[in-house]
Amino acid sequence: SQPSLTIAAAGRSRPLQMGLEPPSRSQASPLMQPHLSRRSALAGALCLAPTLILPDSAIAADPFKYFPGARTSAEIDDAIFGALEMRGYTKSNTLFAHSVCSDEVNFAEKELIDLLRKRWGESFTLGGLAGVPFAGKAGLSAYAHHVPDEGKLLIVFAPHVGVGYDGSVGAIERAGVVAGSSACGAAVGAYKTLSKPGVNPPSDFGDMNDLQFDYIKMKLNPKLSGVKAAPNDMAFVTYQMYAMVKEAMLAQIAASPGIWDDCSELAVLGGVQINRYKNKDAFQPLMFQTLTKAGKRTDLYPSTFGKMPELAPLLGDASKVEPVVGGGLALA
Repeated sequence: SQPSLTIAAAGRSRPLQMGLEPPSRSQASPLMQPHLSRRSALAGALCLAPTLILPDSAIAADPFKYFPGARTSAEIDDAIFGALEMRGYTKSNTLFAHSVCSDEVNFAEKELIDLLRKRWGESFTLGGLAGVPFAGKAGLSAYAHHVPDEGKLLIVFAPHVGVGYDGSVGAIERAGVVAGSSACGAAVGAYKTLSKPGVNPPSDFGDMNDLQFDYIKMKLNPKLSGVKAAPNDMAFVTYQMYAMVKEAMLAQIAASPGIWDDCSELAVLGGVQINRYKNKDAFQPLMFQTLTKAGKRTDLYPSTFGKMPELAPLLGDASKVEPVVGGGLALA
């Protein structure tokens, strides 16, 4: 019989392997299974068999099965620029801000936030854990007052999710880490906490040393109804996180009339940031709109990204779609 092989996560390295066929899920080592946490057991397993690193062809045939319409970071960067350049957005008159999770994977070189920074210049940070705009109205107003006179604002907001080497949702392989790692850790942690019996939000959440995480748990809790009907619970949770972040962002914009003191137009891109391995992240756009000082809103999504993907099968219920894709920019 042939010797068994342990398949290691590739992190972000790119070793060259030829002639390897991906194992079936039943044959895959523990490293290929979702939601891993026992590093010691995995490290022991690595000592028992030779280690191979799978090539790109071993990735699941459809790594974005639960996130249709996802595109590479470079494609999204180019699409944003192409759409906004026609509206007069330039590096000299535009100030970029992002509301993405604090996780370092979201700021990797040559991925979306890095590309947008290089494209538009300086950036303002609005987001905290899970991409929620914890800077609030005060932070948004401060950002807007930094814009060039009669300039333009560009905001990108997104929760993030890991898609593992085997296509599992909610975990990624990080460079130098033997076991899989949760992403988004805040979203996964909140979901696990809320799934425990006896949890009584919001009274159980009042830790002044963990304000962001408690906020996420309180806002996520009412959105979890229907999770069992969805084909993948972590994909469902990710879409609920997106809805949460979008609601907060749109509410803050509408409640901050002062942002128009120096700004002539605002562009907002919302979506899901998908972390993978080897600098192969992607972004699923779910909203792309502009709003002028006069209150004119323009939906740039169809002309930039095409038809909105069908999300009802992924959410388990058509009634869950509107909170994700509905709503839009509005003046106070």
